[in-house]
Amino acid sequence: MFTLLRSPLKDEGFLQSQRYYRWILVVAFVLRLIWAIAVPVEPVSDSNAYDTFAQNLANCQSYGWDCDHPTAYWPVGTSFVYALLYRSFGHHYAPIVGLNILLGLATIWLSMYLAEKWFHRRVAVITGVLLALWVSQIQFVTVLASEPIFTFLIVAALALWEAQSVPFLLKAIFLGVVLAAASYVRPTALLVPILLMFLRYMKTKEILKSLASTVIMLTVMALLIAPWTLRNAQAFGRAVTISTNGGANLWMGNNPASSGGYMDLPPETQGMNEAERDRYLKDLAIAHIKERPDLFAIRTVKRVVDTYSRESIGISWNEAGLSRRYGSWILLPLKILNQLYWLPVLGLSLIGVVLYIQVNGWLTAIRNPSLLFWGYFTAINAVIVAQDRYHFPSIPMIGMFAAAALIDLVDRMHGGNRKVDSGRC
Repeated sequence: MFTLLRSPLKDEGFLQSQRYYRWILVVAFVLRLIWAIAVPVEPVSDSNAYDTFAQNLANCQSYGWDCDHPTAYWPVGTSFVYALLYRSFGHHYAPIVGLNILLGLATIWLSMYLAEKWFHRRVAVITGVLLALWVSQIQFVTVLASEPIFTFLIVAALALWEAQSVPFLLKAIFLGVVLAAASYVRPTALLVPILLMFLRYMKTKEILKSLASTVIMLTVMALLIAPWTLRNAQAFGRAVTISTNGGANLWMGNNPASSGGYMDLPPETQGMNEAERDRYLKDLAIAHIKERPDLFAIRTVKRVVDTYSRESIGISWNEAGLSRRYGSWILLPLKILNQLYWLPVLGLSLIGVVLYIQVNGWLTAIRNPSLLFWGYFTAINAVIVAQDRYHFPSIPMIGMFAAAALIDLVDRMHGGNRKVDSGRC
């Protein structure tokens, strides 16, 4: 994408060796292991829900707050993974911490692979360094949450999509399996096949193959998700594809009293089953949007700002463990540390996007998978509800553009204001 750094290090030989990727992973592992040792796991908020649901799945094969009352408010995927660990190792958090470390390392490695495909090997290396040092991602090692699993599955799907050696049919089937798993963790993955169809067509201009691969992916996903949809229909008397919180989230961000963030559900929904409540809240939200489209537009911008203005959720969800072991004094310095890392990287990434568009134009920009997926996840939450953890699936993409901007900045410092080129994108 951008010019290559010319330095005394003879960067081509320096960067082509895979051992530097391995050193990045070693650093990432050590930092995450230190955090895992230093901070005890004490689930709060959504983490407590995932923990409770996983225990019930492991003990009585029921997904709910107890063994007799099923729920689908939280997608089942995260708790299902934890339940497998509980059945294998008992109710201990160490296996989940270990899983989070492995998922983090795999996400970094796959992100470097994708950055090399979409940009250049130097961008891949800096992307890996940024992700290895990313403060909030280290902190999520001791959090029971959907983010590590979902982000890994998304980059795994993109890496599989980029794999040229996998036969067409097999690739579409495997992608359907991975995206079905991602949808069980977060339903926002349900539309990913459409994005991949767009990218494939823009790259190859093969409309029939692009449509065929999408149909195969969606068919595989539908077959794998159908048992859960049937379970929900039996539990709530109405078909629910994955979860019953879509309407609630839409209402939280779109009602007369909304601040754009989390809200308690209105009292009139008490007594409704989850599917009824979800439909009721969805209808209220849509009616409010239609009534006040101007307010919806303003709130959409505000939700984007709120989602990207901070990155403190890793401290908030570790607050109980941190406070018990070190005292509450440590919380504010850690939140400041998060912001001191997050805001400069975000700023660099936005600069990288601007430079990319300037050099390559809008048409090439929308065909860049990293920018397309970053935009997709941003748009989804912009119309629903804001929270800083909702930008986590975009962090690999944010890291890539930050790395590209950083490399361009270093190049300019070493060689003046050089012309940039389009690289591999």
